[in-house]
Amino acid sequence: MSLSRTLLITAAAVLASTVAHADPKEDLAFAVQGLNHDRHSGWVIERLVTLKLGDKCWPKLTDKTQRGLGLLASDARSIQRYAKAVTGDDWFAIEGQSSNGAEANRATVDKMVDAFKPKFHVTLDLEGDDCGVTGNDLWLKYLGSALGSLVKYPPKSGVANLTIHVKAKAKDVTVDVDKAGSAFTITAPRDVERSGWSDKIENAMLRVSAKG
Repeated sequence: MSLSRTLLITAAAVLASTVAHADPKEDLAFAVQGLNHDRHSGWVIERLVTLKLGDKCWPKLTDKTQRGLGLLASDARSIQRYAKAVTGDDWFAIEGQSSNGAEANRATVDKMVDAFKPKFHVTLDLEGDDCGVTGNDLWLKYLGSALGSLVKYPPKSGVANLTIHVKAKAKDVTVDVDKAGSAFTITAPRDVERSGWSDKIENAMLRVSAKG
């Protein structure tokens, strides 16, 4: 076999391996930061959000013709606002300020996002190998509502770990909160919307908030 043919085969194998092991979460983070026109939104998705989704779901989230990507970008903004409420640091303003230069400002926010990891994380586990991303889909509504309620009612503990289980057999939305008021476990129906579900999430957070 000639050297040139060997090199071509090796290059093709490396490319195939790279494609096969591409991280869909990285693609989502890149798409979100592009939509929000900042770098820290991508870091929020990478470091502070865990989405356990079926393989068929991931490509839909980066489809700019669907509302799912825009809602995830909005969720990144909600997390940014929650971080400001807890720490006083406005990541959006710091990254965009004219002082210090763009790279220095990004480096500052990069460290702030990293330092915030012990104080916040959200995990959403969606049952099934597919999902909808039209904007009317319950899993996206649950995520947006939980983050919005958290911004409205930050827990007194200063820590919020959210876990959202979206299950086919769940009959209603339930919210369990640990004794410290810092871990919230939400279980919700995947396919059937129940009346008053958003109030259940908001009230659970209100009870452990300084605003309660």
